[in-house]
Amino acid sequence: MSAVDIAWCLFAMGLAAVVQSVSGFGFALMAVPLAAIAINLTTAVIAMSIASVINVSMLVLRNYKDIDRGLAVRFNVPALFGMPFGLVVLATVEQQRLKVVLGGLIIIATLALMRGAGGVAARAWIDVVAGAISGVLAASTGTNGPPLVLAAQMRKLSPDVFRATMSFTFIVSGPLSLIFFAFGGYFSWSAVWLAAGSIPLLIIGQIIGLRVRPLINGQQFARFVYLLLLLSGVSVGLSGLVG
Repeated sequence: MSAVDIAWCLFAMGLAAVVQSVSGFGFALMAVPLAAIAINLTTAVIAMSIASVINVSMLVLRNYKDIDRGLAVRFNVPALFGMPFGLVVLATVEQQRLKVVLGGLIIIATLALMRGAGGVAARAWIDVVAGAISGVLAASTGTNGPPLVLAAQMRKLSPDVFRATMSFTFIVSGPLSLIFFAFGGYFSWSAVWLAAGSIPLLIIGQIIGLRVRPLINGQQFARFVYLLLLLSGVSVGLSGLVG
């Protein structure tokens, strides 16, 4: 990785920390597509997964009392069973094709989030399915948030409960996906050092996010985040198409 590539990836992680601090999700959705523009997608997934665990570890300490424990169980247990399938996808799908698929997933997931839960009533089985899909995505692309966010939206959780539950879910699923990555032989020192170097920016990003949160309209910020996610999805998808 060149110095420019490293700087770009660190910027992506700092920006993702701001987004997650305000919204409660979006770290991988923001960081992985942006980082994949500059570096190998597998390295991006590993580095952003490590950084995400560090980031949510700090976040969950702030709001652990608001966690919906039942929902967290329905998210995390199925995710464990979905992760081996995600690792198979990561090992067997060609890099450029995976970038195109990842870009499409980001765009589809973002449009789905913009439309909300589509009026579908919340059900426990929906939480379980969302958890399983998130496990597949966590191990294959590092972007396991969209199905969880959709399921949580259906339950119309308060912002505090939403942020706390999502942060707790990511702090459980994140290390599990890293274990699968390790057994699959995907770890590299470049990814580890890149994640370690992001810690100061993660702290700064959280501080900025906490200060920005009460100053802006939540709906306006959500629209801004959606725009960034759409641009990221288009960018990484195009990078896969043109090689």
